[in-house]
Amino acid sequence: MQRQNLDENGAFPVVNFIGIILGFASLSTLLIVQSLTFLLPLLFAPMVCVTLLYVLYVANNNTTDDEETITVNPVRVDIL
Repeated sequence: MQRQNLDENGAFPVVNFIGIILGFASLSTLLIVQSLTFLLPLLFAPMVCVTLLYVLYVANNNTTDDEETITVNPVRVDIL
C-alpha cells in the first residue's frame, strides 16, 4: 500500500475557524442590510403619521396653556 502524503502545514485550524466566523458575520451583515433596504419604504408612512400626530399634540398643548393664562383687560370690556 502506498502511504498518503498529508500536508500538515497547509491549513491552520485557528485561521480556518476565524475565516468561518468572519464568513458568517459577513453573511449576517449582508442579510440585515438587504432586509433593511426592503423594510425602509414600509416605515415611511408610519413615521409621517407619528410626526404629524406629534405636531398636532404640541399645537393642542400650547392652546390649552394659553386659555388658562388669559386675562381680561377692563378697558376693552368698557369700550364694548
